[in-house]
Amino acid sequence: MKTTSIHTLLDGFQKPELQDLGSLLGRELSPRLRKSQLVEQLDVYLHGEPGRWLTHLMERDVRLLRDLVNAGPEKVQYLDYAVYPSLVEVSGLVEHDDTDENYHKVWISREVYDIVAPFVDKAIRKGEHSGQFDIERVGLGYLNLYGIIPTSVFLDLVTDYYEQRYDSCYATLMQMLQQSPMVKLCRYTDKWGDYLCSPCISDTEEIHTLRQQMKQKRRASFTMEQAREAGSGAPYFTVGMRSREGMALEQLYRRLGYEGFELVKAEHDTWIEAQYTAEYNEALFHPLMDSPNGQHLDEQSWKACCQIVADYADSVPKWALNGLSAREAGQMQLDAASWENLQPDEGPAEETGDYPHWNMPELTVSDGYPRMDGFPLGFAIPHVAPDDPCPCGSGLRYAHCHGKYLS
Repeated sequence: MKTTSIHTLLDGFQKPELQDLGSLLGRELSPRLRKSQLVEQLDVYLHGEPGRWLTHLMERDVRLLRDLVNAGPEKVQYLDYAVYPSLVEVSGLVEHDDTDENYHKVWISREVYDIVAPFVDKAIRKGEHSGQFDIERVGLGYLNLYGIIPTSVFLDLVTDYYEQRYDSCYATLMQMLQQSPMVKLCRYTDKWGDYLCSPCISDTEEIHTLRQQMKQKRRASFTMEQAREAGSGAPYFTVGMRSREGMALEQLYRRLGYEGFELVKAEHDTWIEAQYTAEYNEALFHPLMDSPNGQHLDEQSWKACCQIVADYADSVPKWALNGLSAREAGQMQLDAASWENLQPDEGPAEETGDYPHWNMPELTVSDGYPRMDGFPLGFAIPHVAPDDPCPCGSGLRYAHCHGKYLS
């Protein structure tokens, strides 16, 4: 396995990139310095003050470093390809190999391991205790809900949250935001003005163009709890999963065989694709089409599944509608023509009897969705005896359903 020393890694950056990296890691570097001096100062900083620069990373980066430390130096971990890269990967502090299109391989060198291992747990505790991670989740949540939002509006929203939640002065918040890599990475200016955008948006011009087409001037309002929910779980955010439509979507995906990370990924992908339904978007239904048990559905059940996905897409805040849902705005709504010709993936059928056979009833939002009473959202599973029916409603014994995934 090939690894690169930190000094060699830094030497591969251009002078402006070194200054940007230093700023993101809490070390402002003078533009008057020569490149060799910038490399030397950053190298000394990374080796000598990990307790400081680790606290300048986003929560996702620190937790990734902690996972890699727990795995050990130069131990490859296989990850999915996230929508946007992490700072520690872009900087090269976390090394990666993308030659395999199916897996994103990441690891840390012995040098980086020795630097961060004694400090990474303390950095996570400090981020939680100081409120840094909480503010970051709320900030990312507002960005995910609105997609793109003027910087002044973003600051007002975060300030309102901070003043209600924490007994600290306004100057403390401003200092926190000025140092936050979230703001540094998500803020931009163009012909439209001074904005922050969700890290899940790859083309801000596309969203501005969609907004012009929709001509929606009203901006949605969200509770702080909605913002925190929408900004948690980076980089695989999910939005609206506590709504009736969101719970129905989760129940659907669970019944179709998604579990653990694959469930989170399917929900995340559905939310992302729900943002681009001004015209027909087949990718919205890809998690349904590719589901482990989708090929076993009859025609009536398949249509009902498509309806649940469409109902969720119509209920979530849309970037092109300033955070309003398609139903609230009366725009970008889906109808049966969007999925009537779709078919589930014709994967290899396994006649083992291990998958749950089920038929979804015809459901609409007005009728409401059945809930899995006693089965909480997320990964928390209530205590169930092995021979009892699984609380997910599959009809299987717990030991042969969700119970088999638990260690």
